[in-house]
Amino acid sequence: MADWLSDSDNLHIPVSMKGTSATKKARNTISAVLVVYVLTVALNLGEFWPFSIFPMFSQGGNSWSRALVREMPTGDAVSWNSAGLDDLPGIPFGVASKGIDPIDLANFVSKTERWDPIRVRALSTMLFASEAPDRRLLIFRVQAQLLDGGEVAIEATPYVLIAPGGVLLNPIIKP
Repeated sequence: MADWLSDSDNLHIPVSMKGTSATKKARNTISAVLVVYVLTVALNLGEFWPFSIFPMFSQGGNSWSRALVREMPTGDAVSWNSAGLDDLPGIPFGVASKGIDPIDLANFVSKTERWDPIRVRALSTMLFASEAPDRRLLIFRVQAQLLDGGEVAIEATPYVLIAPGGVLLNPIIKP
């Protein structure tokens, strides 16, 4: 034994240092962790930030779809053929400058299956609010997929032309 500890010292080991107490402490710690997990993850369908299932991680490599808006000059003819990003007509139109969330627009365009007059009018209202269109906007659905060689294939299909003279739907899209 150490010099500073003499045989005459009465050593009392506290109850909390015994084996049964350490097991109880570990059990309480594990229970507390499980309760926190249930409250933060299980009750929120797995969408608690540190454990979240973000699409960028869980769907890597899957094809994706977005919306793109281009402003068309008045004299330009509209082609309804699909094109690559470098070959798109018109000039880019920033939807954020109109107060439109790009994700909302992308969801609207990519998830609409039936382009009836109500949906087309809703898209026009999203871009121009209650005003009459003052410019020609061509809305594209852009789809991309990862190819076997690691390259990404991107194709933009024009869906709707919103213009001061009215709204045109791509003829290959079923209303």
